[in-house]
Amino acid sequence: MIWHPSAHDMVHVAHVLYLCSYLVRDILWLRVLTVVAGLSLLPYYFNCGAEPLWASIAWNLLFALVNIVQIAILAGERWPRRLEPAEQQLHEQVFSDLSIGEFRRLLKQGTWRECEGGERIVEQGSVVGPLMILADGAMEVRAGGRLIAELAPGQCIGEMSFLSGDRAAADVVATQRCRVVSWPQATLRKMLDTNVGLAFKLRAVLGRDVVTKLRAHTARTSDQARADAVP
Repeated sequence: MIWHPSAHDMVHVAHVLYLCSYLVRDILWLRVLTVVAGLSLLPYYFNCGAEPLWASIAWNLLFALVNIVQIAILAGERWPRRLEPAEQQLHEQVFSDLSIGEFRRLLKQGTWRECEGGERIVEQGSVVGPLMILADGAMEVRAGGRLIAELAPGQCIGEMSFLSGDRAAADVVATQRCRVVSWPQATLRKMLDTNVGLAFKLRAVLGRDVVTKLRAHTARTSDQARADAVP
């Protein structure tokens, strides 16, 4: 026997689909199930009385349209698209926590630029404008003429200013020709304010970078102390 669902049966189908959407953790599938559930209610709205419930029909179609647009955006972000070699390296080195779509969105707000050897990237005591990632080359962090740290590709520049709002605590100087990606802090903050998930992941990246630098600084300080203690 073939089941031919009535308009009232579709109400139950729709609510089962809504229930399933609440159980899934993936936002893409949640939206897909929500769209199908909303559309499943249309037969009931058309046939539940003498006249179709036009207001309910219109609202359900509007909700479906909004979700379909969001589904297209999510699917576009997850669609595997090839990154340029430099972008792929940066993603693997620094932003592996981000999906390719999130990483592309972040890169759209950034600027790639070259730095010459000897160029001062950040001046101690200044207000740091952009947040930067060293993509290629090497830099040194100096305070009071003393070497504090050496930066390698994949490390951040200006992250403490971005996280705390403080002025630069040291000079950052390129020791050779370098390539960096930079993001204006105001632009980046505005972007992260509208994307909580991306903000959480980026702050985790910056946090790891700070910890790595602190460990390297501690090791350098300990080595220097032992060297000074040798008669």
